Amino acid sequence: MRCSCCQKELIRNLTLRELFCSASLRCYHCEEQFTKIDHATACVGCGRKNSVKLCRDCRKWQQTSGFVLNNKSLYQYDEGFRKWIEAYKFTGDYRLRGAFATELKQALRMYRGYLICPLPLSKERFKQRGFNQVSACLALTKVPFEMLLQRKELSPQSEKTREERLLMAQPFKLNVESEKIRNQRVLLIDDVYTTGRTLFHGAELLYKNGAETVKSLTFAR
Repeated sequence: MRCSCCQKELIRNLTLRELFCSASLRCYHCEEQFTKIDHATACVGCGRKNSVKLCRDCRKWQQTSGFVLNNKSLYQYDEGFRKWIEAYKFTGDYRLRGAFATELKQALRMYRGYLICPLPLSKERFKQRGFNQVSACLALTKVPFEMLLQRKELSPQSEKTREERLLMAQPFKLNVESEKIRNQRVLLIDDVYTTGRTLFHGAELLYKNGAETVKSLTFAR
């Protein structure tokens, strides 16, 4: 059995929990690289750590958009997560998609009854990368999801500054008939919550087309 993160052989006795959760089994070294966010002490709007009240950014989103996303994030975006996302997303090591499949599946249990929607890539970006980094992780959880949104052909987020991200035009259009989401609860899933602009664009479009509630879940914040 290999570590789902570094791919090195695991040579240790496994607990029952590890045996049943082997889809995201990490070695001790890799386990130490990820820092979980304590939701009890995080901003209820965006998941920012150590911000019990609605943080300043979320108060601004509430004023401009009229809602907050109630975003939950699995991990902090620290050095350990940065190394993982660079190897997985930008280098294209598809084997790393299972690094936290068990934790992701556990988090999704809080959203029973929601339509699960990973944020899409543009056709050009998907062609370059060969996979959607979010839906590839989701597929390992066996939880059904649907691409409710389609991304327009715009320049990638990673090439934009914070200010440019916040001013970005709507990058999405519906990929389904509006009846599909009318009066439904939707959970948007992305890899990293940075400014929140992309997730808010997705939520705004879904609300505009009749969604009852839109929340988000990200791998890191």
